Amino acid sequence: MKLSLKSALSFLTSAATLVVLSVPIGLTATSTVYASCSDDAGKGVNWEDCRKRNLIMSDFDFSGSNFKRADLSSSDLRNTKLDGSSFEKTNLVRASLKGASASGTNFSGVLASRTNFSEANFTGARFEKAETFRADFSNSNLSNVNMSKAEFGRAMFAGADISGVNFDFTNLARADLRGVVFSSPPSFANTFLFQTRLEGLDLSQASGLQQWQVELSCGDADTKLPSDLERPNTWPCAEEE
Repeated sequence: MKLSLKSALSFLTSAATLVVLSVPIGLTATSTVYASCSDDAGKGVNWEDCRKRNLIMSDFDFSGSNFKRADLSSSDLRNTKLDGSSFEKTNLVRASLKGASASGTNFSGVLASRTNFSEANFTGARFEKAETFRADFSNSNLSNVNMSKAEFGRAMFAGADISGVNFDFTNLARADLRGVVFSSPPSFANTFLFQTRLEGLDLSQASGLQQWQVELSCGDADTKLPSDLERPNTWPCAEEE
């Protein structure tokens, strides 16, 4: 069937209209929609869902970057700037963030077993629903961090500043809090404290603590409790071998 010139022009105009309408409102043909896993490491990079395992990226500036659901396991992120970045549901298993600056960073749902978070600044960061085991937060600044509904079994917190930390509904079984400091009390509402090391801590102003939690934990003669709680006769606990 032959088309007249007028019919052909009408057909081409309709097709062009369909192409334009197929582009979502607010986007152009050159808009960046997907993460660029090949982009160089740096400030504001978007590596969402990217696989970046075993990389050495210490001393980089990653401020404001997006690592959501990325695989950064066993990577070296020591002394990096991560302020305001997102690590939501990121795989950081066996990675090192020692000495990093991560103020206001989102680590919610992060996978971080045996990860080194020591000597870092996490002021105002989010770790709710994080899944970690044997993570090391020694000597880190955790002021006003949300660690609620998370898994921190056997985590190390020696020397960390836990001022105002929210541990509500978190598993701290066998975690070691000996030597932590705080200027404002942390919250332990419904925190699981099975054999959690609390020796030497002044928890007299801590909020949310109940007798059943204290009975599960490990304290000593120097551990101070809120006035309505009693020191368990199971204290002190034996040191684990």
